Amino acid sequence: MKTSKKIICWAALFLTVFSASAVLRVNSLGSAPMKLLDCEWNGKLYSDLDYENTKGHKFDLYAPADVSERENNYLILFIHGGSFNSGSKEDGGTWCRFYSSKGYITASLDYSLQGKNSRISLREMNSEIESCVKSIKEKCAEEFGAEPLAMAICGVSAGGTLAMNYAYTQTENSPIPVRFVFQLAAPADFEPSDWGILIKKNKWKSEAEFASIMTGEAITDEMISSDKYVKFIDEISPARLLNEKSVPTLMGYGLNDHCVPSSSRELIKQAAENCGIVFDYYEFPHSNHGMYRDLDVMQRFIDKSLEYCALYFVE
Repeated sequence: MKTSKKIICWAALFLTVFSASAVLRVNSLGSAPMKLLDCEWNGKLYSDLDYENTKGHKFDLYAPADVSERENNYLILFIHGGSFNSGSKEDGGTWCRFYSSKGYITASLDYSLQGKNSRISLREMNSEIESCVKSIKEKCAEEFGAEPLAMAICGVSAGGTLAMNYAYTQTENSPIPVRFVFQLAAPADFEPSDWGILIKKNKWKSEAEFASIMTGEAITDEMISSDKYVKFIDEISPARLLNEKSVPTLMGYGLNDHCVPSSSRELIKQAAENCGIVFDYYEFPHSNHGMYRDLDVMQRFIDKSLEYCALYFVE
């Protein structure tokens, strides 16, 4: 009997240690991509700046040390991820400091999120982003004596979706002209039938409820069955918004991503090819949604983003 208890205790201890080691391993690997962005940054942070919105959201602005000495300045705006229901502007700090260290003004913002009592649509989120860009333009003119000549917009996961939506719909109307967009692991299409796992996880009742939350429209089961919902999904899906006039796009996807349907990466790549736009597509063969198992690919992605800066931030 004592021997059996000892075996059980040792088995429990083994499982505990094994589980703890696994968690530590995942956390270590998960931070690895960010280590590629570690840098010395001696610029200036303007934190918790106001922009026009109804929820009191703020943005942070990161300025290179020599910003006032530069003849031309350009902006890179980071949009945080979090499944459209979590995350904050602070998530973009590492990204912003890295690109600011390369000489670019950078910024990260908070925007309205979905929740139990909040059905914020993607269109509303992008409206807030546009309002923030306007305030960034004004703040740069005030602080540095000149507004950015152009901008790039980027994001990870849900933030990448919002970045693409903004870039593809505001090419002509953005307060600061958009020159290119880059993203990692971003959902690119919101066909309800592809999102069964998310619908189940969030305990949504139907595909119609999912479509209603994402689009902000009152989508019914009848609309789903008759395809009347499609035009509303078209308005929030980057792969459907992309056209021959769209800005250059840099994208990366993990091939083992269980959060974003594989159809997203296939559709956005196919749309870019069909439209004939300039784009670069990176596959992370061993990575899931965290993108942490292919650091060599991540480094190439980062290097390519800087090539985009050199190519498209010119007058």
